[in-house]
Amino acid sequence: MPEPQPVERAMLRLSLQWAAYSRLVVTIGCGSLGLLLLDGSRLVTAALVTVVLMIWTVIFSWRILQMKDGGRLGPGWLAADLSIVCAVLATQYWTIPPDSVPDGSGWMNALVAMTIVTYQWHTSPKVGALATVLLVAAYVVGIEGATGGEGGTWPAPAIWLPTDGVLSRGLYVLLRRGGRRADAYLAAGDRERAAAEVSRARRADEREHLATLHDTAAATLLMIGQGAVPRGSEWLQQQARRDLEMLTPDARAAPPAQTLDLATMLAETTAAGGVAVSYSPLQTLMLPSTPAIAIRDSVREALTNVARHASVSEADLSVQHDRGRLVVEIRDQGRGFDPAEVPSHRRGISESIVSRMSRAGGLGTVSSSPGRGTVVRLEWADA
Repeated sequence: MPEPQPVERAMLRLSLQWAAYSRLVVTIGCGSLGLLLLDGSRLVTAALVTVVLMIWTVIFSWRILQMKDGGRLGPGWLAADLSIVCAVLATQYWTIPPDSVPDGSGWMNALVAMTIVTYQWHTSPKVGALATVLLVAAYVVGIEGATGGEGGTWPAPAIWLPTDGVLSRGLYVLLRRGGRRADAYLAAGDRERAAAEVSRARRADEREHLATLHDTAAATLLMIGQGAVPRGSEWLQQQARRDLEMLTPDARAAPPAQTLDLATMLAETTAAGGVAVSYSPLQTLMLPSTPAIAIRDSVREALTNVARHASVSEADLSVQHDRGRLVVEIRDQGRGFDPAEVPSHRRGISESIVSRMSRAGGLGTVSSSPGRGTVVRLEWADA
């Protein structure tokens, strides 16, 4: 049988607790009340038998509660329990008032019924069936010994006892089957969520790769095609080398917990760009790798757009960091553009800046209008 999963384990634990506490309540409660109906020598004998049964029930119930979910008691414990309970059931001549024995209304009826019922919750079907037969037989022997085989309506309760066992076993099977089905549903949900996470991660990785390709090789080739870079330019050689490095998977791999110095990264990015960038000297600014890389790549794309589209050769960079909130702005005084008129197939702003910052947990916005330059604003807060 497969190892029980969380829901089934919880149900098995609950079934063991129910079996143990039910036996305790019936034995201690009914046994104590039964003593109130006796007197004389019957009371002394019944008290001795009841106390022994109570002590054993406490020990046996404690052992049940120590069982692992879905575990079974050893044969020694089961043999001892059945022997003691059957012996007690055979003492009904001394432990049950005479007027209660013939119709089976004494507390022994509750004891045998609850013992049969609870056995179905912590034993195998074969052991549960054998226990039912032995307990019913002991119950019948006890009543026969108390009545001397004379009259009464006692057979009716004895006939119902096996039915109690069958119904209890059926309930236990249904409960456990329901737990397995719930575990199957939960496992299927976990698999679906894991597959969805993998799919989202794959799509994010693909988008990031395409954005990097757009920012590096595609942008460099476009500038060459437009004649913006003179043939044999030293900058072109250096840029091609940087593009190849950025497109290498290992170059972008960084442990999530690693921190990077954004000031150094921005200094390297602005120095390698095709425009002159003015900014105040930056102090060391340590950030988690994910937002640091996203900000650096977004700045590089913004500077590339200045070189390609703004018709100016310089831009301003500002960095503000206060109480865990970081704001980076790239401004140019170029010809600007109307963001609403950017064709949908142009992905430079939407993927390489806006979506990239969003994937890193930040915010990227681009503000521009014809003749008034462009402002790229990158925001990130340490949550």
